[in-house]
Amino acid sequence: MKIVNRIVVTIMAFSVFPLMFFLNLLRAVLSISEDSSLYSILSKIASDTVNSRMEITLSVKEAMGYFKDGKFSFAGMDFSTKKIPAEMLVTKNWLIAAAVLLVVALLIALVIAGCAIFTEAYRTEMCLGAGGIVCAFAAVRCFAKFAAPFVSGKIDIGEMLAKNLLGDDSGIVGTLGTAFLKKSISVDVLQLSNAVMLLAIVFFAIILWTLAFYITLPEKDKPKRIKKSAGAKR
Repeated sequence: MKIVNRIVVTIMAFSVFPLMFFLNLLRAVLSISEDSSLYSILSKIASDTVNSRMEITLSVKEAMGYFKDGKFSFAGMDFSTKKIPAEMLVTKNWLIAAAVLLVVALLIALVIAGCAIFTEAYRTEMCLGAGGIVCAFAAVRCFAKFAAPFVSGKIDIGEMLAKNLLGDDSGIVGTLGTAFLKKSISVDVLQLSNAVMLLAIVFFAIILWTLAFYITLPEKDKPKRIKKSAGAKR
């Protein structure tokens, strides 16, 4: 049974890597603001288009395909990462914190796999699993802090889009483009998606499996605690 436990825990621990790579990591829901110039024009062309919301999901695998030569290419448009508006970087520390927490969670999964393969440290595996869950939920909270200005409208996505596409054009094209897109796009939802939730679920499953295995393990097969002798305390 110990071999089965090692295999199951190792498989669950390593499963978080394809989950985080292939499943949706980011979810955003955008809509066109009804009081914008863009909405007024599009409503005369196609009312169904302006009344609908656009949902965007992105996995790590997909994101890697969009980044090329320092540019992010999406929907036929190229966005230079060197021209990210300063206002977008105000909450970047929250984004960095979320990314670090997810990396720590992946490292925890590696340590759990190592414990399962080479040791019988069941308590350590459960504690690490709890740590992985904490990292996953803390990452969600940090990302929510990053997303808050976008969802509240404090950071204008439309204006940022105009600046990136038109650059520093101060002529009539730049003026009209900024006026046309400003306050035109609202961010209804911006959050970490199901990949992170499943990450937490996997860690929870590891805790439950390890706890059930440890409880049902015969007393003679349970790892013994090393008792310190009186001389060792000196």
